[in-house]
Amino acid sequence: MNCQNCRTMTEEGYSVCETCEMRFAGTLLRLARDVTPLHDSLDATLHPGGHSPVRIQTATPPTPIRLDVLDLIDMLDATARELWRRLDGIDALDWRKDKRNEDLKATLIACAGHPRLATFADAGFYMHVVDGIARKVDAALDPPEQRREIGTCELCETMLTAGAADQWVTCPVCGREQRAQTVKLRRLKTLCWDDSERGSAADISKAFAVSGLKVSRKTITTWEQRGKLPRHADGYAYCDVYRLLIGPDLTKSVR
Repeated sequence: MNCQNCRTMTEEGYSVCETCEMRFAGTLLRLARDVTPLHDSLDATLHPGGHSPVRIQTATPPTPIRLDVLDLIDMLDATARELWRRLDGIDALDWRKDKRNEDLKATLIACAGHPRLATFADAGFYMHVVDGIARKVDAALDPPEQRREIGTCELCETMLTAGAADQWVTCPVCGREQRAQTVKLRRLKTLCWDDSERGSAADISKAFAVSGLKVSRKTITTWEQRGKLPRHADGYAYCDVYRLLIGPDLTKSVR
């Protein structure tokens, strides 16, 4: 039998493979973690970005609640309860057997740890639905304007984005979960090890800042003025800036 999600061979009686089961459970647990910040983000006086909200002052009174977040919570709630009923084999029309759990977070956690998560018939379909909701939750808590490109997925080369506080990032194409800092450093390594990679002072400063290395645009132009950094027709070489940036530290470590 093939996995309903990734089409790899799986054990008899399983709808999704072990890897996809772990990713499915991980997504459910991540959504359980995001329930509280989602409810906090209903307050329209909070700046969008539920993982680290900041209260703002507006010129006109805002809508009491963010209706888009309310719709998203309703969608998550309905999907989680429907999934829980499917896992327990409860007919949605038989309300007498539906032991309704009012706690959405607890429902998501219960689904993530359910023994039938990988074996019930429509596991692949629900995994796809839950992944879609997770992407919408990420966009609501960390809007696109607060997320930046950090590098490509190590499996499918898809460009990944992350918020400033994100420690992990999930590829939207292949679903691989990776540590955000590892993706950033891998991108920096690619840029700095290839002497054909060039960019403006501003571009290089931003790329280094994302990876945790601080160098200002003014510093780069000052290095050029002092003859330390060559400027090519298409900009500065990332590798040249990197050597100058870490050079003093390497010298100190040798001494």
